[in-house]
Amino acid sequence: MYKKQVEISLDLAQKCVKCALCKSVCPTYPYIKEEGGFARGRLVLAEMLLKGEISETKEAYKHLDQCAMCRRCEWICPNGVEYKEIIVSARNKQDRSLIKETGLKALDVLQSNVGRKAVKFLGKVMDKLPYKEFRVFFPTGAVKFMPKPDGKAFGLRGKTFKAEQEKGKLLFFTGCMIDAFYSKTGESVVKLMNKAGWTVIVPEDIKCCGAPHYYSGNISAFEKLKEHNLKEMGKYEFDAIVVACPTCGGALQEDYGIDKKVYDFSEIIFESRLNFKGKGEKVTFHVPCHSYSAMKVSEKVFYGVIQRVESDELIKGEKDKSCCGFAGLFSITNPKLSEKIQREKIEDINKTGADVVLTSCPGCVLNLTDGVKTYKTGQKVMHLADYLAEHLEERL
Repeated sequence: MYKKQVEISLDLAQKCVKCALCKSVCPTYPYIKEEGGFARGRLVLAEMLLKGEISETKEAYKHLDQCAMCRRCEWICPNGVEYKEIIVSARNKQDRSLIKETGLKALDVLQSNVGRKAVKFLGKVMDKLPYKEFRVFFPTGAVKFMPKPDGKAFGLRGKTFKAEQEKGKLLFFTGCMIDAFYSKTGESVVKLMNKAGWTVIVPEDIKCCGAPHYYSGNISAFEKLKEHNLKEMGKYEFDAIVVACPTCGGALQEDYGIDKKVYDFSEIIFESRLNFKGKGEKVTFHVPCHSYSAMKVSEKVFYGVIQRVESDELIKGEKDKSCCGFAGLFSITNPKLSEKIQREKIEDINKTGADVVLTSCPGCVLNLTDGVKTYKTGQKVMHLADYLAEHLEERL
């Protein structure tokens, strides 16, 4: 398996003043309860590994693998410690597990020509089934309700959707989950952006953004995906980029070196004059970790947009910014830890009494849906884009 020593300045790790403020927001620490269970301890461990002060053992890397990479520690850190870069560099030194490598390869296959055709074919076959999700049993012991492949998978690719009164052009980086499982969400983003006055361009051959590879320490694979995507994006003329997945947005914004603004779709709606009419429902919102830790989008944007939906009642959860426990491969490789974090999130949602759970990340949609179905709490889970598109009024 690919392994490469990455040179980073250890000053990044040494900026940590050991205040342990990160302990208060770490989703894994309450269930691990030891120094290696939150950012401070993991930073020390990573620094020692990178310096060669301790041997590279499974036990040493266990603590790094138990990190969900939500980056809430960065969000709250008073000293600006670049936790992501340090942990990625340390993970880059290890041999990745077969489960992780298989998961990352699956994303590569998904975005190949054969993979796209296979997903679309499976989606059309499974569209006839009466349920939206099905249970999947993973060899790690994880059991999850997964969405069916979408019969319209990759249907937006290579198309341009023109706005009637164009303000400018947005390149829509759809992301793997919207491409394969949540095509309706992609359509909702296009509808909302068009209505807000933006023409939307969806590239023909975008692949995975590479964030799962990067966070797993496979920097070589990330660089190849980045090179491909930049080349593909360079074929189009656009003013800015829009995403409906904050993990994709964070990668584009932080690691691609793009000179264009990367917007979460909700930021554009927040700045627009769009109106929405609700159905008298009670709604709550789960703030995805990467929306504020990676993309730096204020929660005021999400809540400001939702509050524009007339007739619906917004109820803010006490732990609305806590991790949902998904974190991509983390939920598969650390199933028991993920389930405990998920349970805490579902319990907080249940306390709100809301009928509908909203979020702006397709991965969170998947995991919250799994949680609602597992614990039989009965809420409807929706991507914010779908909720807003469904309640959009024609008047401006």
